[in-house]
Amino acid sequence: MQIKGRNILITGSSKRIGKFLALQLAKEGANIIIHYNHSEEEAKETAEGIKKYGVEVHIIKANLEDEKETKNLALKALEHFKKIDVLINNASIYYPTPLFEDNLKDLDKFYKIHVKAPFILSKIIGKKMIENKEGRIINIADYAPLRPYKNFTPYIVSKGGLITLTKSLAKELAPYVLVNAVLPGPIVPPEDLNDEGKEKALKKTILKKWAGEIEVYKAVKYLIETDFTTGALIPVEGGRLLC
Repeated sequence: MQIKGRNILITGSSKRIGKFLALQLAKEGANIIIHYNHSEEEAKETAEGIKKYGVEVHIIKANLEDEKETKNLALKALEHFKKIDVLINNASIYYPTPLFEDNLKDLDKFYKIHVKAPFILSKIIGKKMIENKEGRIINIADYAPLRPYKNFTPYIVSKGGLITLTKSLAKELAPYVLVNAVLPGPIVPPEDLNDEGKEKALKKTILKKWAGEIEVYKAVKYLIETDFTTGALIPVEGGRLLC
């Protein structure tokens, strides 16, 4: 699938990795739907950057913890562009949840955003992709379900669910829709991470450096353009799975 002229919905695309993906895909000639929940100003700023490439951009607000709003996101996206060629489930939350603290609410929150919302969006948009006999769904997961670490169990379990969802959807939506996942590692450091924390994180990788959003984009670009990869997990984690 060529990127130019395609309609792409990216959840969580007002900032960080989602914003970078939106701008780079727009640069390649794709029309973009920006999704956000709280970051309205950042979404507008991203949209202005996209307009510079002469493509169409549309902004939709939705709380992915809310089933109705998630469904409306899919329906509004389809209503605006008539069809969505690529769905990128990028929206994510990340914070520590020590196992023996009261974190069942956190588990529900992670599940809704990382599993339930991608399931709903993929089901609605994927059905239309099948009707069009072409489509791509790309889930931005994490390497952590394959190599868990302490104090983030609800997050890791939910991302593991997204990995399983990827494989299941690849079978459900074949042969017309290709469904794959990218497993990022140290891409960009969290805003609240100090120098000591950054150094500690890099010690756990083989390549000893932060990748930058460009490396996730390279994987996404491949998964859009390929015609023969589905159900795959693409690690972009600097060799952390080998450490």
